[in-house]
Amino acid sequence: MNRLEQLIQTNQLSGKRIIITGCGYSPMHYTFYDVASAEPSHDSITVKDQEMKLNIGAASAAVLASAGATVHMVSKSEDKLQNIRQQLSSIIDSANIEYSAIDLLSESEVKRFVHDLPNDKPIYWVQSVGLGAGSYKVKDDNPYLPLEQIDLGLIEAETSTVIRATHLMMKELLPIMRMQNESKIAIITSMSAIRGYSYGGTHCTAKGAIDRYANSAMLALYKDKIYLTTVRPGGVDTGLYDNPTVQEAIKRVSDEYGCDWRTNGIRLAPPTSVGEAIRYVFTTAAHIPSINIVSKGQFPNEGS
Repeated sequence: MNRLEQLIQTNQLSGKRIIITGCGYSPMHYTFYDVASAEPSHDSITVKDQEMKLNIGAASAAVLASAGATVHMVSKSEDKLQNIRQQLSSIIDSANIEYSAIDLLSESEVKRFVHDLPNDKPIYWVQSVGLGAGSYKVKDDNPYLPLEQIDLGLIEAETSTVIRATHLMMKELLPIMRMQNESKIAIITSMSAIRGYSYGGTHCTAKGAIDRYANSAMLALYKDKIYLTTVRPGGVDTGLYDNPTVQEAIKRVSDEYGCDWRTNGIRLAPPTSVGEAIRYVFTTAAHIPSINIVSKGQFPNEGS
């Protein structure tokens, strides 16, 4: 947990309530290392004596709480939210961390959640929902498949889950945000949204869909002083790549780009690096339409 413990405490986002949809973690089964520092690239907490890798939503909650925001974490698992809150509150001074366990695909639950939000602070929103918000399980946790092996249910589930969860929350938050002096939204998509590759039929489809949704929303909302940013991470050390099957699939992709991951190891960015980008988006005086992020050592091409 060294990286979390080293977060600098500020009051940059004091007085803001930031909803972060899609907070969680998964058990650590493999350690990846930073190509420059040689330090592990994951951000972790310990649950029942087991090290867990935080996902982007949970790590972003830590970063934004350290910047003085009241963060309100949202996901389906109350146990995970409680564990994240307990551990983050122990390492971030005066952190105000709230949470709600809801089904982000349920229209009634999303409506009730937004209706019950306190109105004492301006609301910002980080959307970081993936396939985990639904019930579809991928064999070996591997969405990187040859076209002929892609199950129709997978491509439908990954696309519809993210779009539905995003649009339901967007519809409910917009009336509140239109009444605020200024609102900011960060929607996490992926570099896969703008960078095609073999074995990416499912992932590129889903991330491309939510990326275009975000772009359309940005253009529709800026005149209402609602400033939306699309954040596109590449490989991030959330536990997704711990499975050997996933690692082999990713190495095949890297081979096509002439990357050295097969011989020198897969390089991933820490989830907190995405949170740090969001912190900048939420504190700068400018409107940043999009940010692309790759790890040190990942092929840094933009687009297909």
